[in-house]
Amino acid sequence: MNDTLKNQAKELPLTPGVYLMQDKHGDIIYVGKAKKLRERVSSYFIKNKQHSKKTLRMIQQLTSFYTIDVPTELDALLLECELIQTHRPIYNRQMNTFEKYKYFEINIEDNDIQLNILPAPTEKNCFGPFSIHRKLDQVKQILEELYGLNKNNYWHQTFSDQSTITLDRDVIIRELLEAFTLNGRQPQKRLETNMLLASENFSFERAGKMHEEWQFLTRFFNQNKKLILASQTDWQLLWLPYDSKIKYYLIYQGLVISSRIYTKQTFHKYTAAELAQKILPKSKPPHFKQFSKDQVDFINILYSYINQHNECRLIDLNDPFA
Repeated sequence: MNDTLKNQAKELPLTPGVYLMQDKHGDIIYVGKAKKLRERVSSYFIKNKQHSKKTLRMIQQLTSFYTIDVPTELDALLLECELIQTHRPIYNRQMNTFEKYKYFEINIEDNDIQLNILPAPTEKNCFGPFSIHRKLDQVKQILEELYGLNKNNYWHQTFSDQSTITLDRDVIIRELLEAFTLNGRQPQKRLETNMLLASENFSFERAGKMHEEWQFLTRFFNQNKKLILASQTDWQLLWLPYDSKIKYYLIYQGLVISSRIYTKQTFHKYTAAELAQKILPKSKPPHFKQFSKDQVDFINILYSYINQHNECRLIDLNDPFA
């Protein structure tokens, strides 16, 4: 254990920040965040049986580190994501695989509705990118079977005599698009109906399979609700307490574009629209039809933090450039 680094860690402040671990060549091998820098960084220099093998390997290569102080824990989260994407440290797995993210396309150009998983977005009816790319194949399979879009599917062939009535093409398109854009739950509702019908017909194997599919789809859309909402809401104002002050952020399509700190007294003098005007960029940001792969982690981190911290306040804004 390097006593010099251990002592250096003890001198760090008990404030939020980001720490960057370096090897003997000066390369950044790990980026982490901390609510309290001293406690988090010091934990690497204490023998702990709970350290993973990956962490132990990283510690063995560690020869130096430096930190960046930030005002709030949220700032640390966002900066960590930015630095990981910039430096691509070898020991960071989370937020370091965005190139593998995939898009989900509902192609309605031809008579046949096609569901496609793509490495790059198309211009129409394409959603994502989704970080849980390995699960998209299962989403595709479930929706194809549910709406009869893949006649070669094993389960469709096996239980074709028990399938529900053929749905109108426009109904299928509407339900699929709403599932990915408006938090529509019609696919899950159809699975529930079909599951009950299968049970009543004593097709318990099929009913059990449908229950698993219902659970899977519900988890998938719940996990990606943040991404869907961010694509639909242009301008928002987020604020949270920072010591005796308030820090607020201007958000455009789920991405923080500017921020400022005020005393509580000064902050409450202004309306949300007035606060937004004070940190508005000179020109309106471009509107994203689909998010790029390197934007998704920022969006998920931001809204996850908001949902987990009751002190955060978030409101929608009218277009401040209008």
